[in-house]
Amino acid sequence: MKKFYTIESDFMAQDYKIRLGRLPDSINKRAFLLDEWQYIDDSRVFLQYEKVGSSLPDVYTYNVPLVSSKFKEVLDDAGITNCFFKPVCLFENKEDIAEYYLMLVEPLDCVIWDKSQHTEDCGLRKITGGFEIDQNKVGNFRIFKIKDVLNRFWIIDEHLKVRLEEAGINAARILEIGEYWGL
Repeated sequence: MKKFYTIESDFMAQDYKIRLGRLPDSINKRAFLLDEWQYIDDSRVFLQYEKVGSSLPDVYTYNVPLVSSKFKEVLDDAGITNCFFKPVCLFENKEDIAEYYLMLVEPLDCVIWDKSQHTEDCGLRKITGGFEIDQNKVGNFRIFKIKDVLNRFWIIDEHLKVRLEEAGINAARILEIGEYWGL
């Protein structure tokens, strides 16, 4: 039986805190929240940020799903092909520019809802605790998003979890899906 984990920003990682400026109008907010790739192009955008901690995070999922170049490289090396990456240059000033990516992951309708803790509002579900996944609906995907759940976290398999840990990905909270407690 395959093990799955959630991955999202670790709000306890104080050394990796950033505050993002206003999102550019060219980024369709509904599109990235619901993974509607067809409304997002792959042209580079610039986004101002303020570094609150001492370093930049590799994972940022609070108000927009961003990953660092390091995180993207791990996915590329693992042969992951079910993600869309929009280049985002984070800048604090002229000297401090960081290469990031808005990451959209293929959504799957794979949760066994009657065995999962969740709420539902306006057609969207919010996972509030542990949940179960129907592995038959996942196929060979090693990273995916849950369909009809806002883009605040992703699901990864154990192999990808190990690769991310070996790469030293920071500011990521990784939990087994049965231990998830939502934000």
